[in-house]
Parts: sequence; C-alpha cells; structure tokens
Amino acid sequence: MSIPYLVRKKVSVIGGNKKVRWYAVQKKLQERGGKTEEDVARIVAERAGFREGEVQGILTDVSLVLGELLAEGYSVNLKGIGTFQVALTSPGAERPEDVTPATVEVSRIYFIADRWLTRQIRKMKFIRIPLSSYFPKSMLSKEVIKEEKAQGDLPGERLED
Repeated sequence: MSIPYLVRKKVSVIGGNKKVRWYAVQKKLQERGGKTEEDVARIVAERAGFREGEVQGILTDVSLVLGELLAEGYSVNLKGIGTFQVALTSPGAERPEDVTPATVEVSRIYFIADRWLTRQIRKMKFIRIPLSSYFPKSMLSKEVIKEEKAQGDLPGERLED
C-alpha cells in the first residue's frame, strides 16, 4: 500500500526574504469521515473470526471505558495502538490557592502513537498524485507532461481500476 500525496507551495518570510518552497501534503482519501467503527469492526471480524456485531460491541465498550478512565485522571495505554492522555489548563493566577477546580478545564485529549505503530506507518511507500490533476498545464514542464501521459496519469486518460 502507498500513501497518496499532493504537492503544495508554501511561502516563508524570514528576515524580510521571501522564499518559495514546494512540499508534500497528505491527500485525504475521502471528503470527510474516514473509516468508521463499523469499517474497523468488519475488518477485525473478517480477520479474527468474530461476528461483526460482537466486535462493534467491544469497540463501543472500549470507548466508554477509555472515557471513564481519562475522566478519572488516568492515561490509557493500548499496546500496539498508543496512549491517550488529558491535558489541563487554567488561567494564570497570582497565588496557588487561586487555582481552583472552577478555573481548571480540559484543553484537549491527545494521543501518542505506540512505537510499533509509528514504525509500521513510517515503512509506508508514497505515491505522488499526478501534478496534471491539480496544477494548470502551463505550470508543468514538458518532461512532467510526457511522463504522466506515458503512465496514463493525465486527467481523463486514467485507466479504471
């Protein structure tokens, strides 16, 4: 499997000097939503021999337990997945006793991927989405146009999967 990417221009102004650079940015595979717990449940059920409904129930329970444990102040480490933690914030106070429960709030819940998961994702290959599908032809070099045409990557010329 490969992760598709787009190329985007970013402008950096350092010390009054304007510098244009091009960078890879992730191409989302869908407009919104991504994969759902139903998708995950179906895949896990197929691989592990469980019924899809059982896996969905387990995922729901994991979500509830995760919320309860985080609300109690625990971090939660799921081996092979990662660690969930809560970050707190409060307005600055002049005296320690002025930092009261009423002034404290959750700033975010964050996730730190397990090292194993990070290593697996870093092994992924990448594939550039044809420049001709999102850049005007006038911006493309003759070499790029020729290369993408030879690969059938020009818009309207793609082979169906």
